[in-house]
Amino acid sequence: MLRSLATLPLLAVCALATSTTTAAASDSLAAPISGMQLDALWPIDVDVEIVRLGDDSRAVLPQHRATVPDGHRMSLHSVVQTDKGQLEFNLDVTPHHHPGDNVELEWSLEVTEALYRPIDFASYLLHRLQLDDVLELDEAALTIARADIVAVHDEPHRKRVVIGGQMHEIRIFARAARG
Repeated sequence: MLRSLATLPLLAVCALATSTTTAAASDSLAAPISGMQLDALWPIDVDVEIVRLGDDSRAVLPQHRATVPDGHRMSLHSVVQTDKGQLEFNLDVTPHHHPGDNVELEWSLEVTEALYRPIDFASYLLHRLQLDDVLELDEAALTIARADIVAVHDEPHRKRVVIGGQMHEIRIFARAARG
């Protein structure tokens, strides 16, 4: 009886060694945290806004808040009418978890400007009296393109840029949304 009890652990080890289950990379602790399973990571809360600075400070791209998975891109688009034409803002932000509760932000901003086509005085007068069609925009041209990779922790990333002759500030705040 004692001999049969001693061989029981040996039989259990042999049975486990000959089992037909296969191991997958996702079953390992060595699987990278930034691999193909981005949906398994904690999401990141991202707040973004672009504000025109000066006497008439106002949000050009109003504050937008979203919760996005790590490594997924968030895109914002806004068109603003100016006295010279219109500005089109395209902002992309991709957040990534970083060590020490920091969040790495990859962001890029492209602003295109379309100015009004020149008109003569008579056409302008008819337009102001609302007796003629609205002013037409010329072809859009890229005004600025900015991009950066920064790490933030409990403070927003702020970047000042001149757009259309006026100072603007890009504000991006991100934090891990760990429940």
